[in-house]
Amino acid sequence: MEKPLYIAFIWHMHQPYYKDPLSGEISMPWVRLHGVKDYLNMVELLRPFPNIRQTFNLVPSLIDQIEDYTSEGFPNERYLNISLKPAQELNDEDKKFILLNFFMANWANMIAPFSRFYDLLLKRGKFISPALADRVIKNFKPQDYLDIQVLFNLSWFDPYFRNNDPQLKELTAKAAKFSEEDKALVIKKQIEILKKVMPAYKDAQDRGQIEVSVSPYYHPILPLLCDTNSAETGMPHERMPERRFSHPDDARWQVSNAIARYEAVFKKRPNGMWPSEGSVSEAILPIIIENGIKWIATDEGILLKSVSKSKTAEVLYRPYILKRGEGEVNIIFRDHGFSDAIGFIYQNVPAAQAVNDFISHLHRIRESLKGAKKGSFLVPVILDGENAWEYYPNNGRDLLSLLYLRLSEEEPLLKATTVSDFLNENPSTEKIEWLYPGSWINSNFSIWIGQEEKNLSWDYLSAARDDLAGYQRAHPESANEENLKKAWKEIYIAEGSDWNWWYGPQNSSANDAEFDNIYRRHLSNVYKLIGQQPPERLKMPIISKAARPVRSARGLLSPVIDGLDTTYYEWLEAACFDVATTGGTMHRAQSVIKNICCGFDLHNLYIKVDLKLPETFSADKNKLKLVISKIPSPEIRIEIPVFDDKNKLTARLYKRDTEGGWELAGEIDQIAYKKILELAVPFNDLEIGQGREFKLAFFIEEDSVILERQPEQGPISLIAPTVDYESYNWTA
Repeated sequence: MEKPLYIAFIWHMHQPYYKDPLSGEISMPWVRLHGVKDYLNMVELLRPFPNIRQTFNLVPSLIDQIEDYTSEGFPNERYLNISLKPAQELNDEDKKFILLNFFMANWANMIAPFSRFYDLLLKRGKFISPALADRVIKNFKPQDYLDIQVLFNLSWFDPYFRNNDPQLKELTAKAAKFSEEDKALVIKKQIEILKKVMPAYKDAQDRGQIEVSVSPYYHPILPLLCDTNSAETGMPHERMPERRFSHPDDARWQVSNAIARYEAVFKKRPNGMWPSEGSVSEAILPIIIENGIKWIATDEGILLKSVSKSKTAEVLYRPYILKRGEGEVNIIFRDHGFSDAIGFIYQNVPAAQAVNDFISHLHRIRESLKGAKKGSFLVPVILDGENAWEYYPNNGRDLLSLLYLRLSEEEPLLKATTVSDFLNENPSTEKIEWLYPGSWINSNFSIWIGQEEKNLSWDYLSAARDDLAGYQRAHPESANEENLKKAWKEIYIAEGSDWNWWYGPQNSSANDAEFDNIYRRHLSNVYKLIGQQPPERLKMPIISKAARPVRSARGLLSPVIDGLDTTYYEWLEAACFDVATTGGTMHRAQSVIKNICCGFDLHNLYIKVDLKLPETFSADKNKLKLVISKIPSPEIRIEIPVFDDKNKLTARLYKRDTEGGWELAGEIDQIAYKKILELAVPFNDLEIGQGREFKLAFFIEEDSVILERQPEQGPISLIAPTVDYESYNWTA
């Protein structure tokens, strides 16, 4: 009798942690919207196919966020708040927000089926900028905005729910000219579905149809938490962060608390774990084993780098055992091509054709294994369980239903199973002595480290964690205080993989800037919770590139600090940045800072700033600050009193103290402001050595509120000159 080939579908369900624990605000709607489109639908879709057994991987921070929508009280989510605001009461900012954000859905499969929604998209324009949105808001009437509010939220329901709920079906047929009552009903139905999500998974687990596995709590890259230098194995030529991050205890917290959260929901311990992004290394194995996890999974690329074997079906489609001093854990390896076919390829072909291809490929694998000497074989198909389906007609239901039907009733030699069930019947015998450190992407960690923005985010995280740990050591009496626990929670949230996913050039979305804001907000909250002012660097975007000069530095200079453009040549060798046209966060029509020039000799940093000061500014409420960041060293702040008596200017230099506040470190006498602002600051006072990189940015504040930061697109990045600077920069 022929042995069947087993297939392990593992659907990974995850969203970044969008909630600000301090304010309670949820900045993005994707937990709610994927909840009504995917989370319930994916597990309920199995019910008619009891012979199909699968594994769902649920990230604990996703469980927390789903419960935020289903607990008492209405969630404070920005998109939801604007959805519910009466269309007649929308102000221009609300309308702009709707036009920019309420068409974020697949145009072909989610917007086009609603003719009114598609017409509104065309009226807005398929591609729109914030500036264009300002101009077109007047073209839309209140009923237009109301219809957008309803259709955006309605379009995210799985079509099955829209077609089988009588009230949603009636609203879908109505198509346009919705009422405020219609809108309230749509949101009510969303919350009703969200309340069913977690009970549905527990029910499917209890009836034996699914296994639920977990990821570390806030979805961090565990090997990098243990040691960022572990990335060097797969990225030997990439630059690592300035500050080495090595905190295995944080990885241990993420794993043990994930298991505790699972137990609270599912009333049993999990057997399996999908380490975030399939990221593994030798360093994480003791943590996994100590916490009683029986199996983990990663990508086939890691297998081939861990064993000295060629890729064959017999090598790939079997579990392996990792025996270490702490115990042992099983590991399976994702079929990369199969998983990507569902994620990216089958969306482009008819469902029947896709299923035929999938089944045929499985049979080819089974045939190739007939000569294998021992054991049964498992094909792991592991992919995102939520984001692929909007690219499929009917939210992927046609493909999955037909696939499940074929596997249930027509393919006796193909068996869909859970990972634990397979391992219970087919214990691992093949060993791996050393596990290559890497993820499911390129078998390395390049998505999360090694590029300038990614490294900077690690440096910011490392600095915040060190500052928090330092505060705790200095205040041992605070160990059990609620605010300290909340501050550590912010660190663990910031350790999540999602923030660095969007930094750098590899990935991009319409929400990149918002992801950057959320990440820096979590780090800022660390300081606020322990009563300290957040570092000024956390006010500047990471995701933006350093400001590009309109003229680069060409040589050393020594200008006269008199507040005047003394000669044409005085600043000719400096790097200059035209910031007047970059916009800004000023609550006024014009920016105050127009132009910045930076230069140096071997001993001093020289800065020239062109300013246009509003008459309303005063020394009582306004400040001009220059912030200099030198990761890993503490940042320095210079307060420049341009609003005081301009004949007696002395700037003050502040450094971070051990409590995270600012302490006066000295005064800068070389400063003048007449027609321009000029100042000279010794590199020794800034603690910047030759050849050292540093960044600087200007802030204008009013009563401690930032009105303007320049350059807006990102800080100025400079390198202090070395003794041979001019020989390297000499031009004929």
